Amino acid sequence: MGGLLSRVIKTTLPLAETIPLLIETALLGLLCNYIFDIANQTSSPDEDYINKPDRPIPAGLMTIEQAKTRWVLTWVLGPVALYYLFGVWPTMHLLHWELLITACYVWPKWFGWFMRSYFGSFSYCILGRLLNSVLARDVEAWNISFTIDCIIFVWFMGTMHIQEFHDLEGDRKSERRTLPMLLSDRGIKVLRAGTSLFVLAFGTCRCSIGYTVIDKDIRILPLCILQQLLSSVLAYRIYASDGPAMDKKTYRVYYYGVVLAILLCLCLIEKRLV
Repeated sequence: MGGLLSRVIKTTLPLAETIPLLIETALLGLLCNYIFDIANQTSSPDEDYINKPDRPIPAGLMTIEQAKTRWVLTWVLGPVALYYLFGVWPTMHLLHWELLITACYVWPKWFGWFMRSYFGSFSYCILGRLLNSVLARDVEAWNISFTIDCIIFVWFMGTMHIQEFHDLEGDRKSERRTLPMLLSDRGIKVLRAGTSLFVLAFGTCRCSIGYTVIDKDIRILPLCILQQLLSSVLAYRIYASDGPAMDKKTYRVYYYGVVLAILLCLCLIEKRLV
């Protein structure tokens, strides 16, 4: 939905043209979320019993066999439906993502601390290209360059590990090798400080680029200010966290707000640089 919003701000279309694209984006989001979640939850129920007991399998709402059946059906019918609705390229992107999920979650399970960050970051690139191949097919002005996806990829690679902070106790019990698990208490403090500095530096660099084209679109200024404010709040919460509850809220609420603000700014800047 952030990808759709960034395109709406970049080039506004009449409501009658926007609604079908909104529906397409919502359907893609539901499909991609389910494709990942069913594989994730089916392949790692033991971890969910500790960290996420409200999920369907540990909560007793679904058996492993039922989850495996849904997994197979979704992974086969999803690409077929995408091919008939949108063509070859969206299907190839989805199959690429299924291959990445398989390598990380099924076999050979490349999911050490580096791959945990890489998976989330590169998944954004794959799904960003998938969405772009669908929306830009209908509206050429809604095409977003791969450069923007690469910039967001760098952001995720530098910050994705904050999702591990609130699950630290559960990760110890399930022996998951996340980045914070490999560090001492002092090392975790250094990691928090470094991540906070990265967030601030990244936002500042992006604002400096926006400043060069600020005279071409007045909307860039308030978005730059908003993005820098949100980045400052996020950096503070990462560094000054007082426990798992604060870490969880930081990741689930504040983190993606910053990503959305960065994406919106980049789309407007790209439009004025081209």
